[in-house]
Order: sequence, then C-alpha cells, then structure tokens
Amino acid sequence: MIKKTVVKYGLRALLYAGATFLSLLFFSCKNEKKFSLPISRTISDFTSLSTSSDSKKPLKLKGLSQETAEYIDGKQVVVVLGYGYNDEDKVASISKILDDDFGIESEEKAGMISLFVYPKDFMVGGKERISSIADRIEDKNVAGMIVLGAPEGFHIAMAKIQDKSENGKIPYPVFTFFSQDDVLGSESTSDFVLDYAHKINTIEGEVTDFIPDFDAGKILSNSVSAIIELREPLKADVALLPYVQKLLDKNKKVVHYVDGETGLPSINHFVFE
Repeated sequence: MIKKTVVKYGLRALLYAGATFLSLLFFSCKNEKKFSLPISRTISDFTSLSTSSDSKKPLKLKGLSQETAEYIDGKQVVVVLGYGYNDEDKVASISKILDDDFGIESEEKAGMISLFVYPKDFMVGGKERISSIADRIEDKNVAGMIVLGAPEGFHIAMAKIQDKSENGKIPYPVFTFFSQDDVLGSESTSDFVLDYAHKINTIEGEVTDFIPDFDAGKILSNSVSAIIELREPLKADVALLPYVQKLLDKNKKVVHYVDGETGLPSINHFVFE
C-alpha cells in the first residue's frame, strides 16, 4: 500500500514539474523579442530615379510581411560611420553591402539607408560639427539609427534629439557599436552599446580598431534587418543581452560591460570576445 502511494505521488509530482516547465517555456518564448536574420537581400528591386522625373519613386519591398512593409514604407535607417570605419576602403566595402541589401539613398535613387560618414558629412563652415546630425536627419522619417565608432560629443547631439522628442525619449532604436564617445553618454542615448573586449591594448595603452574575424558589413546588415522588424526602441531588461548576441556570429560571446571604478555591470552596455 505504501509503495503504491509513493508511486502515485511520485508520478503526480513528475507531471506537475513537467507542466510547470512547459508553462515557463511558453511564456519565455512568448515574451522574447524575435527577429529573423537576415532580411538582407530580400528587400530588392529598388526603383531608381527616372531621367524624366524630378522625384524619387518609392521602393519596392520584397520578402516582408504586408504589415512590416507598410510600416517601413517611407522610412529610413540612419547609419553613421565614425572612427575605425570611415577610411575609404571600409566605407566602400560597407556601402556596397548596404546598397546591395537595402539600397542607399542618393540624389539618383531612393534607398532604405541614409548613410553618413564622419567627419566629411558633418562639415559646417569648413569645421567638423558632429552636432549637425540633428539637422541632417530632421526631415527624415527615421526608423532607427546605427552608429559605428561614434566620435566624442556624439551623445550630446543625440541628447538634443532626445529632448525634442515626445516624452523626452528617442522614438526609434539606436544601436551603438565601438563608441569612442563618453561611456555614460553613449549608454544614455542608445538602446545598447557594444564594444570589443580587447579594444584597449594594455601594454601600449592604445585603442585598436582591429577585431579578429569580425565582419562589420554583416553586423550592420543584421542590425538593419532587426530594426525593420522592431518598430520601437528596445527595453533595457534581461532580454537585451540575448538579443544583442543574436546580431553577432555564434562564436562571439556577449557579456555585460563592468564599470572599472564601481565594479557594477551595465544593463545596456556589452562587450564581446
């Protein structure tokens, strides 16, 4: 009798544990922010400016759901190439990938990407003015922004955009990679900041732009794809790290950035190796 009772309650406990696990798994999957990678090369057939027309024709979007296509129609993802990604060769390489995948806006054709290179696209009166980013994108319908190698003071310009926005919040996602700007400033004006763990050469004390086995074009393409599906800024919660991890190759491990002075981990600042 005792043996049967033990078996009975043992089975009941096992069934309960199984049901609990499935329930947690269901809600975890339900709450996880998902995106498909890559959308790149599914958004094609960009219609160029006709020689007989003075206005740009709209983009023809392929490979997107009707809802997503309607959302992104008329919007652009702003990409800023700063320190480490603004030399002629890298700009040419990145531009080709983004233009092939999504189309870069120019005077001749429409495109989903609005590309800016620092400092040449931020010259005002012969002087570099990173603050002019606000004026550069003022008339654009921005779906999101991606910044590689943000220069010093970039967060100040973003803070001004933030202050002018409804509720004092930037209404679109901002992804920041390898920022050379103030750490806290970058964190406060970005959905997340991602750095290379060995960016600082501890022997010589210099910043290195070289990241082994890293494809900047791919992470940019993945990020644009993610922003297209996001439609809103990311939340700074426990789901943020795995979200950022998905943007990188599987062999790159993402962890929280830890402040050197306080020893506290940042909720939206990460590093990878």
